[in-house]
Amino acid sequence: MNRQRRNVLAIGVSSMEFARVAPFLDRDSFEVDRFPSAEGSLELISQVPFEALLVRYPPPDIRIDRFLGAVRGERSPCRTAPVVLLADERVQGDAERWIGHGANRVLSLGGLENDIQRTLSTLLNVAPRKDARFIIRLEVRVGDSHDMIMCQTENVSASGMLIRTDERYAKGTQIELEFTLPQDPRPVRVVAEVMRVTTIGREEVSGIGVRFLSFSGDSQRRFIMFLGSQ
Repeated sequence: MNRQRRNVLAIGVSSMEFARVAPFLDRDSFEVDRFPSAEGSLELISQVPFEALLVRYPPPDIRIDRFLGAVRGERSPCRTAPVVLLADERVQGDAERWIGHGANRVLSLGGLENDIQRTLSTLLNVAPRKDARFIIRLEVRVGDSHDMIMCQTENVSASGMLIRTDERYAKGTQIELEFTLPQDPRPVRVVAEVMRVTTIGREEVSGIGVRFLSFSGDSQRRFIMFLGSQ
């Protein structure tokens, strides 16, 4: 599904740490860049309205209170941007003292694989997404017609999914979906609405983008757990 990408700046992380951070940010949602120096990044931050900052803690070249003060300054374009401190476990407790004093979250560098995507998605109100391909049963009722077809997902998020299919349905069409998740035999049942139809010949995938309207039973809980398991 087509969504605006959020620009994220990673500050003070080493090349090796950045190589670990960047892959866990969904590139359809986030565009992440690196600036090696915390103090040197202040000029950039004063000019560019980044939507989130990932900051290595403690920064070696500037006091954290001075850095956070600059980010939260009255004229700073990043004044309201979430600041996430990336800390080793030995200094994580110290870093947490800055939550509410310029920082929004602290993440352990040892647990980034599980936490970073989920944390930024929450702070920026972006639905967690996964490249996931599995078979779904799609049921469509339009007037007197009743179609039931098997399709494959291209990617999924907490709010919707892109479905690979040659069938074309008008925007606003309501459909019923049923699918099973990896390692979960119980079906997930969803009522969804067609929000987008891909352009044949201009996009890699022929299909429809749908927005979820409602889930049956505990389907939503299990689905969100699946998304968070990446």
